[in-house]
Amino acid sequence: MTREDLQSGFKPEIILLYCRRCVEEEADLFIAAKATSRFAAKLVMMPCTSKVEESHLLKLLAEGADGVQVVGCPYQQCQRLLGNLQAERRIEHARGYLREIGLGAERLGMERGLHFSGLQLLLLAEKRAHAVRPLGPNPMKGERIP
Repeated sequence: MTREDLQSGFKPEIILLYCRRCVEEEADLFIAAKATSRFAAKLVMMPCTSKVEESHLLKLLAEGADGVQVVGCPYQQCQRLLGNLQAERRIEHARGYLREIGLGAERLGMERGLHFSGLQLLLLAEKRAHAVRPLGPNPMKGERIP
């Protein structure tokens, strides 16, 4: 089976980690959590993106996610002052690991903003799915990690 054959039915699984302060209070997250025909999204609320660690990002990929999208506050609007900058540095460091081992840095990304609706979160997950699609399925999918 060729890579193109594998990709034709490829439905990327995206984990979207988002800061609770970035989402509208009345956001309908049920619509955002709903899988589409082109990709599957799992939304995970965090108290702050400062909690994102490289090891967590890499573990999500090791457990089979095809991509991880992090959504944090705009510059200088993080409740923990530098939390979103710390997250960005950690994501870039983890992207370096992925680049080095040939898995593709595009599997990880970060967006910033406030007042996202559920639909907007879904669009950010779709954007990550689009970046991941050319890479194909995560080669660690199905691997057993001790």
